Formats: sequence, C-alpha cells, structure tokens
Amino acid sequence: MEWKRNIEKSTRRKIKVLRSGYGGEYKSDPFLQLCHDEGIERNFTVRKTPQQNKVAERMNMTMLEKVMCMLSNAGLYFWAEALAYACYLVNMLPSSVIGSKTPVEAWSRKFAQNYDLLRVFGCPSYYHVKEDKLDPRAKKGMFIGLKKGIKSYKIFGSWDPRTRNLSQTEMSCLMRLQW
Repeated sequence: MEWKRNIEKSTRRKIKVLRSGYGGEYKSDPFLQLCHDEGIERNFTVRKTPQQNKVAERMNMTMLEKVMCMLSNAGLYFWAEALAYACYLVNMLPSSVIGSKTPVEAWSRKFAQNYDLLRVFGCPSYYHVKEDKLDPRAKKGMFIGLKKGIKSYKIFGSWDPRTRNLSQTEMSCLMRLQW
C-alpha cells in the first residue's frame, strides 16, 4: 500500500495494470485481494519464460554487468552498495530511449540534476572525525555510494588496498561525509 501510494502521488496517476513474474510472492492471497480491492488488473508472465519480460530481464543483466565492472575496478566486495549506486547512476544519467532525458525526469517531470555530486565507486575519500583535539581531523577511506534520504556519501574507512583484509571492525566502519 505504501509503494502504491508513493507511485500514485509522484505520478499523479492511478495504477491500472501490474505485470509480474509467476512467482509465489506475487500470487499470495492477500496481495491479490489488495489488487482486486484497488481495481488493479494483474498480468503474469508464463513460468520459466524470461523472454516475455525482456525489458526487465535486459535491465537486470545490464545492472549485473555494471556492478561487476565497478567491483572489479575498485577491488572491493560490496555488492549491495555497488548495485544501489549503479541504480542511482542509471536513474540520473540521460537515456536515448526516452529522448535524452533522465529516468528521474521522465518519471517525475522534474529537472534536478547535479552531476558535481557523482564520484567513482571505490575512489579514495576522506571523512571527518572528532576524537581528540591532537588527532587527525580526517581519515582515509573508499567511496562506496550515497546515503538515501540524506545529503551524504557512504565511505568505507580503514581500508588498506594492499592487504585486502576485511575484519569485522572494518566492516562496521561505514561513515558519512557531509558536503
């Protein structure tokens, strides 16, 4: 219901038809009842035929290729962060399919692009620390994405690319750099 409300509010249109795979998660009785109550027509693809949903399947492959490239280039293993950043990039960059508009523009009809905020996944970054007044004011880390809903970067701290050791203490060291 929350997703439906957000979509209808942002587009100022009602959802009329919903197409999905034939998986069990979209065929549950409560979900089908919700669609029936809201007047949403349901369309399903035939089981084990991804070619019926070729646009979505091709985008899945494109996203996988982008993520593998970003992780390989950075020498990192943060799949979830790489995927989130790849999705962000795809949505913020112009596409020839929709008349050189960005997907965000096509969806919300708002032009609000600031390419100055884009960074290379895995690039060296510095984050501000306040520990002791004689300690360094910043520490080095690696850029791993943007924090949704807040104007900040996600930085993986205490990274030594020569050792590539990821201890639990380093894994919990995700910090944000305010700009």
